Amino acid sequence: YVVCDSPAGIERGAQLAMYYADEAVVVTNPEVSSVRDSDRILGLLGSKTRRAEQGQDPVKEHLLITRYDPERVNHGDMLNLEDIQEILSINLIGLIPESEAVLRASNQGVPVTHDQKSDAGQAYVDTVSRLLGEDIPLRFHEYQKKSLLSRVFGGGRR
Repeated sequence: YVVCDSPAGIERGAQLAMYYADEAVVVTNPEVSSVRDSDRILGLLGSKTRRAEQGQDPVKEHLLITRYDPERVNHGDMLNLEDIQEILSINLIGLIPESEAVLRASNQGVPVTHDQKSDAGQAYVDTVSRLLGEDIPLRFHEYQKKSLLSRVFGGGRR
């Protein structure tokens, strides 16, 4: 596998990155502008790649949703999982929860996947397993109301 992380948005860099793709993981977050950009990228994958130009099978598309916060979704501050899937209509390969572990890992210069105790680290490992063909159930997408003890003693996310 050669993984190429393209720039956000619909710039020339993204178009160059996708041109020779056989598979694409389209990364979005649950905000309208991000989902809209992802929809435009899907359009380009279907029309502006070498596969499209040569009439070959289309690029295999996967959806990865990042920064998902079930509590904010529950309050209507973010798009929910079903709405995102309905808009983009591609196979969901992973859902990464909003997590302080991502910022912590970035600041330490290590991949968050090394933090197996964090929900984000586990979710990325699940995503890679799904990409490799394993049947892994989706986690971290349902709103869990915190218990009284959790709220009092700060049982926050990892």
